[in-house]
Amino acid sequence: MRVSLIIWRSHSTIRGNSMLKNMGGAAALICGLWLAQAQALTTDGYEAPYFGAGYAHEFGDGTRDSKGGNGFHANFGLPLSGSQNSALEINFYDGGRARHIDGNKDYQDALMVDYVHDYGLFGWPDSGLSRFLPKFKPFALAGVGAIREDVRGGKHVHAGAELGGGLLFPLPWYGLALRTEARAQAQGNHQSVPGRDYLVDYRLSVGLQVPLAFGERIAETPKAQECGVAVVDVNGAPRSDCDADSDHDGVPDSLDQCPGTAEGLPVDAKGCPAGAATQAEPTPVPPPAAPAACTTPYVVGESYRLKGVRFANATATLTEDSKGVLDEVAHSLDCAKDFDVEIAGYTDAKGGKTYNLKLSQRRAEAVRDYLASKGITASRLTAKGYGKANPRASNKTRAGREQNRRVEIKLIVI
Repeated sequence: MRVSLIIWRSHSTIRGNSMLKNMGGAAALICGLWLAQAQALTTDGYEAPYFGAGYAHEFGDGTRDSKGGNGFHANFGLPLSGSQNSALEINFYDGGRARHIDGNKDYQDALMVDYVHDYGLFGWPDSGLSRFLPKFKPFALAGVGAIREDVRGGKHVHAGAELGGGLLFPLPWYGLALRTEARAQAQGNHQSVPGRDYLVDYRLSVGLQVPLAFGERIAETPKAQECGVAVVDVNGAPRSDCDADSDHDGVPDSLDQCPGTAEGLPVDAKGCPAGAATQAEPTPVPPPAAPAACTTPYVVGESYRLKGVRFANATATLTEDSKGVLDEVAHSLDCAKDFDVEIAGYTDAKGGKTYNLKLSQRRAEAVRDYLASKGITASRLTAKGYGKANPRASNKTRAGREQNRRVEIKLIVI
């Protein structure tokens, strides 16, 4: 997309440069507010300061002696730390409108500071033609600033305020986004139109927004490997990784060459009793023991998050890794044939209530259908979506939203 900056007349360059210098100074003043990465009106994964520019069409106040105007706008945005989905923006507008009386032009420059709040990413059902429709973020804004009018050669500056809103459409390249918006801009002004003390102009605009992160997605802190829920520590304690220490000797099972050492016995780095002689040959494998009784790690009435069960973004399609986890869950449920199973789906707080409820329901049903395909009697399985209800963590952080997007199971008495 190419943005053309129109030079309205010879001195408009001087006016634009002056206002842009003011814009740069204001940007420097508010940079200190961005103390940490924060979610804001950006493509997800590119929560960084951003710049935008585009075309704007103005519908001027009906009392003006001029037609609708055309111009360009530029904005610089700064995500606010500690305020979910919010940003401060500096917006510059430069436009001109032809006068009815003689065809010459009047001009307007505006420099505004806006508070912007987006309402999360919205999508469409991942079936049929609707899956091809673009995702979008609706947003609202309000701000104040200065407006300079140049009417019939008379230049004057006035205080102004504006309200607006629009839609941001994330694009699949380098965090770019298409931004459309509408604004209503009011100013206290008794000079441009005789007999009027204020004017209200309206603008529609479309442009391109670019994250100032050099095209690279903001890195996330690597998460510890998660285990399937069928793998539990011998003491029943919850774990976030796959390295249990079953004999509590300080050496994880994955490295322990002498499992089952007595608790409190000093061991070496291999988990064997300190000072024990190292055998030259491996210990012969004993004959296989009799099969253990079929048991399940789940307690009746307790809810268990299915760690490692994930879906493709904004869909109910299970990832390949998730299927491996559900295979273990199916094995455990097969050992609990006397109980029914409730499957609950949840989302984070992003997106609308109805959309989240439908998405969580489809995800719970996807887990139910997969378990049924692995031999669990379908009549034992009940799927229910709860949307953003019952959050496990704060929805204000990326890590918290990750915890809240989950599927849980619970054994219930038949």
